[in-house]
Amino acid sequence: MILLTNTYRLEGDVHVVPGGRLLDEINKDRGFIPLTRADIYEVTGSTPLDSLEFIAVNKSQVVMVAPASRGY
Repeated sequence: MILLTNTYRLEGDVHVVPGGRLLDEINKDRGFIPLTRADIYEVTGSTPLDSLEFIAVNKSQVVMVAPASRGY
């Protein structure tokens, strides 16, 4: 998944319950979106600033969400 804030672009994995939808996870009544295996970039950057096993992103800072294909 790609999360875009005004400052950073985060690419990582959001875990969805079996049979669930990604949109349902994002719309849950909680203030943060948890990402695992997250790479953090400048908005237009191509080199990661950092890589984290886990990060919780404040929903109020997110301006865009998109699915991403990760070549693992």
